[in-house]
Amino acid sequence: MNRPIVFSFAVLLSIAACSRGPKPLVDLTPPASKETINNLPGWYLKPPTDNNYLFGTATAVSRDVQIAINKAQADARNAIAQGLEVKYGALNKRFVEEVGREGAQLLDQYTQVYKGVVSTTLIGTRPRQQVLRTEGTLYRAIILMELPVGEMSKRLLDQLRAQEQLYTRFRATEAFKELDAEVQRYEAWRRNQ
Repeated sequence: MNRPIVFSFAVLLSIAACSRGPKPLVDLTPPASKETINNLPGWYLKPPTDNNYLFGTATAVSRDVQIAINKAQADARNAIAQGLEVKYGALNKRFVEEVGREGAQLLDQYTQVYKGVVSTTLIGTRPRQQVLRTEGTLYRAIILMELPVGEMSKRLLDQLRAQEQLYTRFRATEAFKELDAEVQRYEAWRRNQ
């Protein structure tokens, strides 16, 4: 094979490889848009109320439609879980210092930190309504997640009963140990008489 042809072929491959560089990054935090707010379904800002269900709403964006749905569903479940149980902590700090003699300057710094931790089991959550839209190159999923209270209450009651049975067994074991220790003390006392 002719060297100039091989060299030309190699240069063409290099140019082609360079032109296929990495895809540009997409900003997954689209700018605020009145259109997005105006197009939210009514149930998003004012979820329904029903004694038989708890509701959580969420919205999420992604370049992949399924990831947008998964993110929104996870956030909606989190909203429901926070309605059930949140361990909440807060820290407030304030530092005030006056500096200088004449024309004193008052420096004031205030810091406020909140932390919420959710740890609960949700049983039976499912999307009640879901809306998908495109916003430029992104998909937006808007989810209304529901949790049937009756079903969850029944399963929670079943779990409590199972735990109660375990606790009763534990207490029975502890009581037996106490009784056995008492018998051992009594027998030791009799041997010493």
